[in-house]
Amino acid sequence: MLIPALAIAAAAQEPPQEQAPSREVVVYGEILLEQARQALVEELREEGYTRVIEKEGRVIYRHESSYRGDVVIYDDGWTYVKRQPVNAVAREMPWAEEGSPLAVAGCVVYPWLCIRAGGVSYGQRKWRARETRTVDAVAEESRVFAERTADLAVDRTVDELPARLEALWNEGRPLDEGPPLDTTEERKAALMAYWASRTDTQWGHEVQDAIEAFVRAVVQHSDTPFSESELAAFQADRPRGW
Repeated sequence: MLIPALAIAAAAQEPPQEQAPSREVVVYGEILLEQARQALVEELREEGYTRVIEKEGRVIYRHESSYRGDVVIYDDGWTYVKRQPVNAVAREMPWAEEGSPLAVAGCVVYPWLCIRAGGVSYGQRKWRARETRTVDAVAEESRVFAERTADLAVDRTVDELPARLEALWNEGRPLDEGPPLDTTEERKAALMAYWASRTDTQWGHEVQDAIEAFVRAVVQHSDTPFSESELAAFQADRPRGW
């Protein structure tokens, strides 16, 4: 995915390439992420994690058997298995349904019927074995969910990046926080620094591809393109190349 310096220099003689419909990619990424989340949730339900507790930035799936723990799904793609805390449940009473106001009142009168010790009383060795079984049961679905979350985050970054790169190149507006970049040299340096700061992963490479496409289509057709010597100096400092 990384192109050599001479390829960018030669691209100055080529017409700008039409960019892919990135908005459609984002929508498709949202669909894939939702499918991955549903697959993970369905697997958790099959494992018995049927009680759902929604929190800011995460959803907790709780098993009816306290020793089985909780599975927490974070919005940023992480899945985490943990012990259940001590908690109170308004259990079904002879005179009330579970969770009803009468059941809650029963907890006030008979608190020992509603307190659940959770997983805190479960031995460390037994808990680790239980934790491992739960992790193994949802490992594949968790992996796919994490990858789809990362995919969508990158899709959105790439979707927004052309406008941000245009603002950098034409107006000197930095990609990150900082003062305006007044000179062409500063703007070129900012492009290279942002490219170099991406991670050496498939997601980092996608962002780098978008930056390279902008350089080929816009910078190299401007009055101040990257020279071969500028690209060579950059490539010498970074073995992965531009």
